[in-house]
Formats: sequence, C-alpha cells, structure tokens
Amino acid sequence: MTLTGPAQRTAPGNSVPFNCTAGPFSSSDFSVTWMKDRDELPASSQRPVTDGKGNYSITSKVWVTLVRQDVSSKITCEVTHGDLAEPLRRTMNLSQVLRVVPTVKVTTEPSEAYTPHQRVNLTCHASHFYPSHLQLTWMEDRHKVLTVLAPQVMRNPDGTYSLEHTWQAEATLEGSEFACWVVQDDQPPVRANVTLRAQARGRSGKGRSGSSHVLQGPPQRSEPGTSIELTYTSSGIPSQQVKVTWLKNNLVLPDPQTSVRLSGDAYNVTSRVLVPLQGDDVFSHVLCYVQHRSIPIFRDTVSLDQYLRGKQRLFCPAGFVGLRMSLSRSFLI
Repeated sequence: MTLTGPAQRTAPGNSVPFNCTAGPFSSSDFSVTWMKDRDELPASSQRPVTDGKGNYSITSKVWVTLVRQDVSSKITCEVTHGDLAEPLRRTMNLSQVLRVVPTVKVTTEPSEAYTPHQRVNLTCHASHFYPSHLQLTWMEDRHKVLTVLAPQVMRNPDGTYSLEHTWQAEATLEGSEFACWVVQDDQPPVRANVTLRAQARGRSGKGRSGSSHVLQGPPQRSEPGTSIELTYTSSGIPSQQVKVTWLKNNLVLPDPQTSVRLSGDAYNVTSRVLVPLQGDDVFSHVLCYVQHRSIPIFRDTVSLDQYLRGKQRLFCPAGFVGLRMSLSRSFLI
C-alpha cells in the first residue's frame, strides 16, 4: 500500500491531490476511506485495476485545500477488503506538503529623532512561516551587508515559526535605506524596508524620521492570462497626504485600492493593485511610486519574471536566466 502527495510544497488556500494505491486482492470488493485528522473526506476518483489473472488493485484520489493550521494535521487512507484481517492504513503529515510564507517588517530602536552618527538597532521580524529553514539578508542602499543562512527561529503554538534578527546601523544626515530580505528555498523573496535620516543638531520639528515600507507579491508563480496582486504597505507617515501610483512598463495600472489610516501619531498606508500577466511579461516590470505631500518617498521596481510561470521562460536570453528581481529604489523620507 502506498500514499503519495504533491511533489512540491504549496501555500495555504491551494488544493493539492493525494493518491492511495493498494493490492493485489482476489476481488474488486474494496472500501476506501479518507480522513483528515478526524474528519472523513470524499474521494474525487476511485479506480479498480485487474491484471487479467484474477488479481485486483485499487487507486483512490482525494483533493485537500490547505490551511495554515495544517502544519499539525494528517491525512489518512484506509482500505478494507475481505482478504484482510484488518484494514490497511497509511498516514502522511500535511506539514510535508505545506509552505507558509512569512510576513516581514523592520522596527527601529529608538524609533525616531536620530542625531548624526547615532547607532540605531534595526530588528527584522519574520512571522508565522513554515518550514523553519530560511535565509535572511540585510541590505544598505541596495548593497548586501550581512547574510544569515540559518537564523535562530522560535516555534509558535500553531506549529509555524517566527524569528527576530537585530542589526545595528548608523543614522546620517543624507539618509540611507535599509532592507531585510527573507528567502525560503527558491521562492520569491519577502522583504521590508526602513529609511533612517538624522536631524541636524539644533533643528526642531515634529514627525517620525524612520518610516517602514514593504512591497510584496504572491507567494507562487501564475500562468499567463491570469492576474496577480501586488501590495504596498508603509507605516510612520507624518500625514495622510499620500499618493500611490502603480505603473506597468510605464503605463498606469487602473483601479488600485489605497487606504490611509491613523495609527498613534502617524499614518499607515496600504495599496493593492491587480496586474494582468501576459506571455511576454518575462521582460516586464511594475513600478510602485509613492509621494507624501507631492514629495517622492518610495520607488520600487519589480520584475514580473519572478511571478510568471510558463514554457516561454525557456526562451529567455542567457543574461536573464535566473533573474529574480530588478530593483531601483530611492527613499527620501
């Protein structure tokens, strides 16, 4: 008897197939039961097979829609037949086929009012991911400064993992953009950004000198003809006078959904846009451009190659093979 699942890990919300095969037996009088933990699941297909010599086998398939809580769930196939003294059972942990993408943010300590050359603790928070292994990289002005191949993680009550990693940076009058990148296997990176800018000595003023910016896409690739959602979030914006513009290949994308909400003494911004994918989008890019009081504060360009799945990827020029992301950032807040 065998029980097999999908060859690759899949994110919550997706349905994945499991196949159960048993035999040979003396007749086709089978009974197959699927269980997810204590709940019975209906089989999507079931097929008895004979070898022409009076021997029968059975193959049964079931589809399971994964959720994050399936980190601790199991799938069981049970086969009964008159030839058996007791049923045959096989069980698989759903954690073997599940991937939960982390949410990432960067916090600063202290959180504002930096002086020139002040050392600031930057902490990258990666929350609720599975499996536990990932790679964390710190960037300064788009240059890699530190890579941690296996950072220490903490297990959450729901079976997922979280981590915090702190790195120290220096605030300058010119300002610098710092980013934390988190990568699971060969998946697109999840990243969060923060800009540090010191105030000149003797200068007074209100507002936060550190603002966090995050631009994220879907955890998995999609076929041409479908659409993906890109999301921009930020915190620590001094006022609600924020404008977010999305462009695909320098053409404005329609109908972005943008909200600006007060949080404490500053504002949080969330903007989402649907991006239609085409077969030639292996060479396309999307620009997220953010202004505060008509002043640019964020600019991030993302290559759609990292989100596109299809045979056309095999015809990319050699210089584009393995291309994951093209970034062009300018943080001015």
